[in-house]
This record gives sequence, structure tokens and C-alpha cells, in this order.
Amino acid sequence: MTLSPPGPNLCASWETLADGLQVQRLALHLTQLREQLLAPPSGIALFAQTPPSALTVRPAPLAEPPAEAVIDQAGLQHWLHMPAKYGTTDAVTNPLAASADQVADALLLGVTDPVVRAAVAAVCTASAWWTGAFAVIRHLGVHHTSLQPVGTAITLNTLQSATSIVALGTAQRILSEQLRTGSADEAVRMAYCRAITESIVIESRLPGLLDELGELRLVDLVSTSIPWRGRFTKYAGGTGAGQVE
Repeated sequence: MTLSPPGPNLCASWETLADGLQVQRLALHLTQLREQLLAPPSGIALFAQTPPSALTVRPAPLAEPPAEAVIDQAGLQHWLHMPAKYGTTDAVTNPLAASADQVADALLLGVTDPVVRAAVAAVCTASAWWTGAFAVIRHLGVHHTSLQPVGTAITLNTLQSATSIVALGTAQRILSEQLRTGSADEAVRMAYCRAITESIVIESRLPGLLDELGELRLVDLVSTSIPWRGRFTKYAGGTGAGQVE
């Protein structure tokens, strides 16, 4: 008896939807992003210590060109292409980059495959850019539950925590794809296990962090990045985000 092909993976479908939403939001708000970079608002506390242009510094190109194929296979082409196209060229370091790099270093302990290492490092570094870009236009957005303009300030520490989670989620997708294709060694398996374990540890802190972020775009970026019980709840139950955008 011929068996029917398996249906699409529901989680993967939601993940694809979330990816498209992030790209769409960035595309819709490129004009506002450029305006904030050219003339940062004086009343934003975050910008007093961190210029917007520093939060959107263009990441360095891939150290291992073959790593791009690994990233493409994981469905994360957009994750590198958008920062490469729209990142700033200031001769400074993104203050969120260290948080992303720490995630990559922790996960890659013992991994010797240079292509896998480069792919994980690249998506982690790009996570700092995505978090920074949405942080720059955060004060132009609305709260993720009330859909009212955001009136609270946000700190650099909160953004660094958000960056770590986003980096963890994208790195996990690279490692998961390597395992799925059967080309991974034991060190990569251990790296994936570390990513899953860290996701479980983070879950209890995630609701509090989302409250601190407040703004809809940042909340969606962080909340859909790692597996947890509330990952796609808002999408499954309907959301007012489309009306806002």
C-alpha cells in the first residue's frame, strides 16, 4: 500500500511565517530607520549613551564562504543579506555584538568544523544587527499587548539579553539543520544539546524580558526565535500586528 507523503511540519510553517514578518517589518520601516540614523531623537535615553548608528553596524563578511550554503540550507539567507545591505559603516563595535559572540563561543566549544563554526558565528553576529535595528525604531512602535504607543525607556542591558536569545535561536537552527542532513559529528550534536538546554533555562525568564522590551517588533523578534511554550501563541490566536503595520 502506498503511503501518503507526510504533511508539512507545523512548527516549521510558523517559523517561516515569522521570518517573513521580520523581513516585511524591516522593509516597511527602512525610511524611519534611515531617519533615526541621520538625526537621532534627543529625548531617547538609550541614544544618549549609544548612537543608533552603533546599533546597526554592518557585520563582517563570512570568514568561510562555504558557510553561506549551510546558512541557506537552514533558511536564513535573509538573516545575513539584510544587515549586509542596510548596515551602517561606522568604525565602532556594535555594543550588542559581544552578547551574540558569547553565545556562539559557548555553543561551539569542541566544534572543529570550520564551516559550521563560521555559519553559527555569522548568524549570531547578525542577530546583534537585527536586534539593534528594531531597537532604533522601537520608540516609533506600539506595545505588543495594548497596541498603544510605547512610552517606557529601554536599557542597553535589556537589549543585550534580547540579543543573546535571538542569537541562540538562530544558532540552534543552523545546528539542527546540520543534524537533520546527517552531516554532523558528535561535537555538533553536543553543541545542539547545549542550545536546547539553554533554551529551557531561558524560558522562565522570557516573559519578564518581553515585558521590558514592550514594543511589538522587538517582542516578536525575540519571542519567535527560540522554542518555548509561548513561541507562536499570538500567531495561532490572531494578532493586531497586521493592522498596526
